[in-house]
Amino acid sequence: MASRPTLPYFAPADRLPGPLPTVAEILASKESSVSAAHFAVKYGEPRDGVHLQEGENMLFVQQPSRVPVPTVYAIFHDEGTNKNFIVQEYIPGKLLERVWGGLTSAEKTGIASQLRRHLDELRSIPSPGYYGGIWRQPNLDGYFQDPELDPLPHRDESISKPQETEEQWVDAMWRCVGAKHPNERQNFLSLLRRQYHTIFRGHRPVFTHNDFSPVNIMARDDTKALVIIDWEKSGWYPSFWEYCNAIMLLRR
Repeated sequence: MASRPTLPYFAPADRLPGPLPTVAEILASKESSVSAAHFAVKYGEPRDGVHLQEGENMLFVQQPSRVPVPTVYAIFHDEGTNKNFIVQEYIPGKLLERVWGGLTSAEKTGIASQLRRHLDELRSIPSPGYYGGIWRQPNLDGYFQDPELDPLPHRDESISKPQETEEQWVDAMWRCVGAKHPNERQNFLSLLRRQYHTIFRGHRPVFTHNDFSPVNIMARDDTKALVIIDWEKSGWYPSFWEYCNAIMLLRR
């Protein structure tokens, strides 16, 4: 199992493509990519959806696998601005969503096969056995979010914390539904709970991107190789979770 990095995290100097941008330089830039030659920086407050956990997720995936993710150069929180910063590799390329329509059938088949290999490898990373955020951090999945705190972890720690079994995972999801709809009839919520436990059982935890769609896949300009981005909501989720969330994203 990959070891958890100590935060703040800064990559060794000999692995940097150039000097890291300062907080002042990042804030002065109007673009998320501070230097098109080297770095892209995601920054903001946790309430804006910028979690250091995303950088940790990318570092984790890079350690035991060859799944293509942007190289992470720094992960830190700045007390002066109360913002989180994830400094990563700038990927010169285009989103798959934007180029898909212009591809040939053979090119589309090749991309689908490549993505299938990446997801198979991602899901084969040895599991720690629980369901939730990486290194037992809070669950950031949208179906477990408190609507008043989204995208922060649910205020009820019994919902946001990692769950030891799929049954506990399902109960946490069900309690979240009840909290979002306090005026819903109790007999309906009881029926929903029975349905949840009938359907959602027998699924092992696998490492899941959890926002897998063409808007989060980059095709490099030079090699056309794919890079998967936006790992904010990733974690150890039931094996069906990736498929179901991807289908829901495509229907939006």
